Amino acid sequence: MKKLTLLVLTLLIGFVLVACGSTPQEKFTKSVEKTSDPADQTTSTIGITIDELPATLKAQQSAAMLEGLSVKMTVANDQKAQKSAATIAVKTAGLVNIDATLDLLMDSKAEKIYLPLSDLYDDKGNLTTLLDQLTSGMFSQIKKENPDLATKYVELTGLADDLTNEKEQKEVTDTKAVEKATKDLSKKVTKIVSDYFSSLPEDRFKEGDNGEITVKLTKSDITKLANQLVKLADDKDVKADLKVIVTSQGVSENDFDEQYTATVKSIKDSIKDLESEKDAAITIDTTIKQGKDDAIENMKMKVKLTDTSDKENPEAMAFTITMKMTDSAKLPKFPSSSDVISAKELQKIIEEATAEYYKSMYGDALTDTDEIQ
Repeated sequence: MKKLTLLVLTLLIGFVLVACGSTPQEKFTKSVEKTSDPADQTTSTIGITIDELPATLKAQQSAAMLEGLSVKMTVANDQKAQKSAATIAVKTAGLVNIDATLDLLMDSKAEKIYLPLSDLYDDKGNLTTLLDQLTSGMFSQIKKENPDLATKYVELTGLADDLTNEKEQKEVTDTKAVEKATKDLSKKVTKIVSDYFSSLPEDRFKEGDNGEITVKLTKSDITKLANQLVKLADDKDVKADLKVIVTSQGVSENDFDEQYTATVKSIKDSIKDLESEKDAAITIDTTIKQGKDDAIENMKMKVKLTDTSDKENPEAMAFTITMKMTDSAKLPKFPSSSDVISAKELQKIIEEATAEYYKSMYGDALTDTDEIQ
C-alpha cells in the first residue's frame, strides 16, 4: 500500500502541474500561472511512458503488461465552436503487445460524442489482431461483410441506454456553469502551485542555452505542495465548484456529498504516510520551455520512485510525463446525421454477423448468439 501511495501521490501532483523577463525561477512561475487562462483554440499533447518497473510488479502477470507502456493523448479544443477532438494512442512492449489508436469527437453544444469506425478498419496498428484473438477471428469477418461501416460514426453519448434499453431521465447540463467552475478551480490551484515555486530558493532553477528551465522536486516538495493543495478541500467554494464539475459527468449530488469527505480524508492520510516513510524517495526532474506570451510550450517530468525498506532488494519505478501545447486547433470534419449510427444499431449488426459466423461453422444447430459462451 505504501508503494501504491507513492505512485498515486506522484501522479496527482504531476497532473496538477500539467493542468495547470526575469530569472529562471520567475520565468518558470510565470509559465505556470499562464495555464489557468488558455487561448480560445488550443491543441495539447500529453504522454506518459513507463521507463522502469519494480521487480515485484514484473513478477505479477497482470502488472507485467505495463512494461514499456506508452500512452499519448492529443486534444484539439475550440472553445467558441464548443467542439473538440481527442486522439488516444496506446503502445506496450511487455507481456501483451498493444499498438492501438482511437479517436473521439466531442460536440459540447449538442452534448454528443462520436467514435469514427474507420479506426477499427485501419490496420496500421494491431487492434484488429487483438480483437480477432478475443473473438476467434470473427471481428475480421464482420469488417469484411460490412465495408460500409468504415465511413460511419457511432454515437457514444447514450451508449448505456442503447445497450440496456433503459432510458434515464437526465438533467440538462449547464455548460456555462461547468466552464465557470473549472476556470475558478484552475485559478485557485494554479495560484497555490505558482506561489510554491516562487517560495523556493532561486538557485534551484537552471536555464539552459536552448531556453529550457529545469527544477528538481523531492519528496519534501511533493508533500508540502500536496498539503497546501488539499487545504483547498476545506473551502466551501472549491467543494461547490467540484460538485458542479463532477455531477455534470452523471454522478448524483448525494453520491458526491457522501464520497467527498472520505476522499479528502484518504488523500490526507496518504500524505501523512508518505511523510513518515523514511525508506521511500521521490524525485521529479521538471523541464519546461516557454512559447508565445510566456506560456508553457513544452514540458517534461521524469519521475523516479525508490523504496529501500528491503536493503538487499531495493525497488524502483520510473516514468516520464510530457506535454506540448499550441494556441491553435485543427478539428476534423464532424459527421452529418446520415453518417451516424447508434450503439444499438451497431450491436444489431454485430449480433447478425455473429449468428452468420457461427452458422457457417456449426450449421443450423447453433445460431442463437445468446447461447454462445
